[in-house]
Amino acid sequence: MVINGRDEGRVASTEAVLRSEGLDVVGVAGSMDTEPAVSLLTDRAMEAFGRIDLLVSTVGGAPHPLPFDTISEEQLLETFRLNTWPTLALIRAALTRGLGDDAGSVVAISSGSPRKTTSSMVSYASAKAALNAMTRTVAADLASRGVRVNAVSPGLVRTTATRSIWKSDAGAAAGSALPLGRLTEAEDIAAAACFLLSDDARQITGITLDVDGGNHLSSGWTPIR
Repeated sequence: MVINGRDEGRVASTEAVLRSEGLDVVGVAGSMDTEPAVSLLTDRAMEAFGRIDLLVSTVGGAPHPLPFDTISEEQLLETFRLNTWPTLALIRAALTRGLGDDAGSVVAISSGSPRKTTSSMVSYASAKAALNAMTRTVAADLASRGVRVNAVSPGLVRTTATRSIWKSDAGAAAGSALPLGRLTEAEDIAAAACFLLSDDARQITGITLDVDGGNHLSSGWTPIR
């Protein structure tokens, strides 16, 4: 497999760990929100393995957490681009390098934000809603070529990016607020992605799979308690 990240040192160390586990791995450093990096990543995959069969796009983020009345047009469009275009560009590049020649599977990482109405997340939630729509549309377009396209929708996940939320109690409070009573781990997201990539999910395409400890069940309001 080919792995990617923006930090060259972390890519190299992860590659070394995976190689020590017996995996054939190539690491490529660079930001997938740039066209040259997309080309480099897919070209390296071809050089190392001759084809691309599976693709996971994790690029996204909320660079401008602002409400609707203060966010600028440039900031809104930047958020949309970050959460949609890199995934689309990566799929298109992979299609020219073997994806679809003998089926294939794609997984994008979305978010539960489109179901929420957090004021500062107006751009991010809208962008992820666009990614979900894009997932369904591309899945329909590629179905005849045997390529499945799905997305995983995490809620709050225990990662370095969310450390300030869970570090004081190891996530006990945040986890207790979820129906399943446990904070989602990065491994939970990875397991869902691996399932959707695998032949076990061969009849699944165009879905967005919630992996959030049941957080999506908590939306809405009721007077009944």
